[in-house]
Amino acid sequence: MVQKEKFLIVNVAPDGASALSLDFNERRELVFKQVAEKVDFKKFLSSQAGSIFQKSWEGKSFFNSRRKLVVLADPRLATTIPVPLDFKREAPVTDEAVTLGEMEDWLARATAKIFTRCRLEAARRLGTGDVDTVLVGQRIGRTVIDGRVVTDLMGHSGKKVSFVIELTFANRELAEALAPFFNAPGEFFFAEGPQARLAALARVKPLPVSIIAADNSGKSSLFILQEADQGCCVAYREPFSWDASAMVRGIARDLGVSIPSAEEIYEKYLHHEVSDAAKKYLNALVSPVVERFLQTLDKAHLHGPIYLDLPRDLPLQIPHQRRRAVIEEVPIAALFAKFGFLSDDAEKVSPRIALRYLAPFFEMYFDSHHSEIDELLRRKLLWLA
Repeated sequence: MVQKEKFLIVNVAPDGASALSLDFNERRELVFKQVAEKVDFKKFLSSQAGSIFQKSWEGKSFFNSRRKLVVLADPRLATTIPVPLDFKREAPVTDEAVTLGEMEDWLARATAKIFTRCRLEAARRLGTGDVDTVLVGQRIGRTVIDGRVVTDLMGHSGKKVSFVIELTFANRELAEALAPFFNAPGEFFFAEGPQARLAALARVKPLPVSIIAADNSGKSSLFILQEADQGCCVAYREPFSWDASAMVRGIARDLGVSIPSAEEIYEKYLHHEVSDAAKKYLNALVSPVVERFLQTLDKAHLHGPIYLDLPRDLPLQIPHQRRRAVIEEVPIAALFAKFGFLSDDAEKVSPRIALRYLAPFFEMYFDSHHSEIDELLRRKLLWLA
């Protein structure tokens, strides 16, 4: 019998959460179960606790089939701060492999220097006090010894060791809601959503890679992953001064209808399901908003691929070249191929589902490994938190 792995991928934001359930087997064949929209995050976690923590009976075989939880946090709730670090090794150990003891010493010294500063920066980004800004994750990123990139520091020798440590902080409310999962045995995945999405896209696209995202209120932000000092990749967040909901609100105001009705009208307009007269009228409402979007994009001076994570599509032909930047469709086939997943439903996956759920899930699943350094970071995390 082919054993399944079961996952619940949750996007959590200040105004609620949404979730995708999926299963896959040892051949990495994905089966999408369901998408839940506009759910209360805490109640949702409580209702899912049984399926996440319990074992179940599958046919004639009893095995651990609990649904593993993946939480992708809105950047208003969590933020990741990468810090590049350098350490010099003195003779005679330069000819010997890096040991866990050395890593522990380096991390202890680094933590003493950077933790308070990083927490203050995270508190500023999240708009919380430092006491209510909690360290919930840390990982080692790019690792280099004497200029050579290595997948794992352990087992390599050299004089100069460089690596990036990524500290992820969350506001206290989210951290406490997830405390049972952080502290439970077994696998639990947590990341700042835009960071994980960008990391996945960077595996199939050249840097820099950008995402323009907006929440349900229409407030927009720009996320850019690009190469920084020492060859490491750093994600930047910048405001994007454009209202993604202006089109729908304009339709509601001019036609005197509710926002849900305006949403329906806009969808019909996008799919060319309105009369010529209605199209001309709606063009006059929508075109200025789209032009403001393009003008804001030009002012950002971006180059490379850009992906849109918006509440609703724009009436643009994709791909859309704009100076040195190109707005592209989410590379769904390339992501499936890169991460080695299969699905009969792959062609039916919407770009929004692929970007919001699958890309970050692929990245975290692909990057999950359990080494001695991981255990060391986990112990230090519990102490710092």
